[in-house]
Amino acid sequence: MATLNIQGRKVKVDDAFLSMSPDQQNAAVEEIAKSLPTPATGEEGDAAARAQAGIARAQAVVASGGPKPEGGHKVPDYQPPGFDMGAGGTFLTTTGEGVPIAGPYIDKGLTAAAAGIGSALTGEPYSKVSTDMQQMNETSRAAHPIARTAGNVTGAVAGTLPAMLAAPEAFGIGAASIPAQALVSAGSGGLINAADSAVRSGGDPRETFKGGLLGLGAGLAAPVVGPLVGKGVKAVADSLNLGSVARALGLDKRALSVVADAARQDTIDPAALGRLGDNGMLMDLGPNMRHTAGAIAATPGEGKQIVRSAIDARDTVANQRIRNALDQELGTAPVPSHITGGIEANQRALSPEYREALHNAGPVDTLPIARYLDQDIQSLRGEPQRVLQRVRSMLDHQPTPAEIAQARALGQPPPGTTLVTDAGELLNTRHAIDDMLETTQGTNTINSLSTARQAIDDELRASVPGIKEVDAKYSELARQRQAVQRGQTVLASGRDAPRPQELAQEFQKGALPQGMQIGPSAVPLRLREGARAEIERIVGTKANDRVALQQIIKGEGDWNRDRLTTLWGKDKADRVIDLLDRERQFADTSSIVTRNSESAARIAAQDAVTGESGRGFGAPEAFMAGGVRGAARAAGYRSAEKVINALRSGGNEKAISQMATALTSGQQSPVLNALMKVNLGSPLQQSQVDRVARALLLSSAERH
Repeated sequence: MATLNIQGRKVKVDDAFLSMSPDQQNAAVEEIAKSLPTPATGEEGDAAARAQAGIARAQAVVASGGPKPEGGHKVPDYQPPGFDMGAGGTFLTTTGEGVPIAGPYIDKGLTAAAAGIGSALTGEPYSKVSTDMQQMNETSRAAHPIARTAGNVTGAVAGTLPAMLAAPEAFGIGAASIPAQALVSAGSGGLINAADSAVRSGGDPRETFKGGLLGLGAGLAAPVVGPLVGKGVKAVADSLNLGSVARALGLDKRALSVVADAARQDTIDPAALGRLGDNGMLMDLGPNMRHTAGAIAATPGEGKQIVRSAIDARDTVANQRIRNALDQELGTAPVPSHITGGIEANQRALSPEYREALHNAGPVDTLPIARYLDQDIQSLRGEPQRVLQRVRSMLDHQPTPAEIAQARALGQPPPGTTLVTDAGELLNTRHAIDDMLETTQGTNTINSLSTARQAIDDELRASVPGIKEVDAKYSELARQRQAVQRGQTVLASGRDAPRPQELAQEFQKGALPQGMQIGPSAVPLRLREGARAEIERIVGTKANDRVALQQIIKGEGDWNRDRLTTLWGKDKADRVIDLLDRERQFADTSSIVTRNSESAARIAAQDAVTGESGRGFGAPEAFMAGGVRGAARAAGYRSAEKVINALRSGGNEKAISQMATALTSGQQSPVLNALMKVNLGSPLQQSQVDRVARALLLSSAERH
């Protein structure tokens, strides 16, 4: 036990007081001082008891760590009468007061709850604490009117917004037209504010009518004012977001804004730049991006040099870039004449094998063939008749000078024309027919020649053992030579070009061996070589015109893609088509940027010479002068002209250079992601602000 002197009184304290920390002891002393009675009425014995009670209360408060702030509406601690809670406390305690209709009841409920807590902590009567709390509220609210208004507004919005989210139709949100929204919103606003005024005025009819009238007017204005407020707040938030992104990239805010606006108008796909490969630039992603680059290319300064240098550097190596990609995907391009020359040399190399087969051959019987031809010649007319007459004459053996001399020496008459009996002569006749088939046109003529050839071939097979093995080799080489020629036509668009289904059948059938051939045929390889040679020819004549190159190789529809797929597979065909599409896109960018910059520079020079400006040559005049293309060019120039004027009026060389650098950057640049972030805007949605504004308007009755 120990004795303390507090306010001139001796107060005994136990060991619990002595074990406290200094801060805790000070708090206990303050509680004891509050508990001591006045000298006129106090008793010494009662002081000790009150001291013990004060110590116990101090220990409880200190042990709990003191009052802790909680989220949401904070119920104030009990304070003496006339205490000023400050602006923060006033704001918190008046949010409940601002809730429409139920606000007065919520405010009284919070005050009652605070009074109950204060009474429990102090031991004072509830009525006294409640009166003190009311006096404290009045003092604080009178001292801080702005905080009170802010709290009321917060409560009004917090009380109205959940209902608006739960039943938007009841507040005119989502109605078909503005008038319909205004009518529904006016009704909701009038009812809410009339009820609120009635509660706050104690049912005063005049105040109720006044509140309903104010709510009606606010409800009528809400569908118009709300979106405007939302748009304005959203614009401010987006501007702050733009500034944040620009600072993160180290770019000028205006430069990023111009490029982001062009990207937004083009609705660019972030993945599109990756599909353009290492040579793609931001300016390739859309017409507005190109026109912006063209505008910079027409503005004297460092930005112009950056844009034009990037375009020139890419265009300079375009031809080599295309050839390297085609070689990588389709292989090195062959020369058709070299291929066919090698095939013909291999055919000639078969002559010894033919001589060996003919060495042991017996005489051939051509009489059945001659009779068949004589019959067809009598019935046919026109070209089929003429070609068969030529074949029939080849079956006649004309006596040689040696045979004539031998007959004379024997005293015999000179021999006349006879049918061929030598297998070698008949073989040469077949070769002659093969040559005729290569140049003959017309279905009937070809059928007649083919039938005659088949008859001769059957006789050779029967009379010359081993000749068909040599024929198989010769026929395979002939098929390869035809495949080279066929391959050069597969990408054509004329009637003679094969349809994708036909080419697929030819390709599959061409790999199968024919006759006595062993193993797969090289016809598919020769088809690919012929097509690759034709692609190289097109590139060689059209590489400088990448638009024409893409149109010829890719074609207008899907046929050429399907044909390339048949020859080289889908993956390689897709990569080749993508290559051509990319190069055409690069060519379009170069054309637009160069054309816009030259046109703008030329008009600016003319204005400087003549002193004129603002000439009215717009899209209608351009259409009359150059049709649809002229109008498109005029529209493109007008877009570029706006950017030029904005850049010139700004006079910010650094901003222009940064825009040029951004537009010429590739897929490794962080600019594209930044543009996407800018165009997404701040997380704050205009509709959210719109609803908050409407909630405030609909709950705007005068608070009492």
